[in-house]
Amino acid sequence: MHGKHKVVSSVLVIVFSLVAGLAVAAGEQKVALNAGNAGKGASGTAVIVDKGGGQKGVTITAKGLKPDSVYTAWLVNMEPKMGMAGLGEGDYSLKSDNKGDASYSATIGSADLSKWQLIELAYHPSGDPKNMKEPMNTALIGKLQM
Repeated sequence: MHGKHKVVSSVLVIVFSLVAGLAVAAGEQKVALNAGNAGKGASGTAVIVDKGGGQKGVTITAKGLKPDSVYTAWLVNMEPKMGMAGLGEGDYSLKSDNKGDASYSATIGSADLSKWQLIELAYHPSGDPKNMKEPMNTALIGKLQM
């Protein structure tokens, strides 16, 4: 009887562990980022997680970008009118490594994030993320599903 009890306990621990893992995964959203006009051959993912307290964490990983280049992360609306805002703080910038890989993380309020339709990485040919005179060069873009 003691051996059966130990097996049942082990099975319950495994089941509860799986359920807990599913609960964590359910609070996570993955957004595929597809190549735009300045990102031929590039791909990426934005992972959005609930950080609690009305905050969401957004982590972008990208590969196939132009090596050693500067990008900025944006939230974009196309309808009912065009609008955009930087994702995170500072100049919203990230730099790809010599292989064209890059990552970026930011925290945003859940209510703020829910106002946006798209997430975008913009390429800055000048290397200056603050240069807003250069045209918006979309490297990666993905649709947010809130």
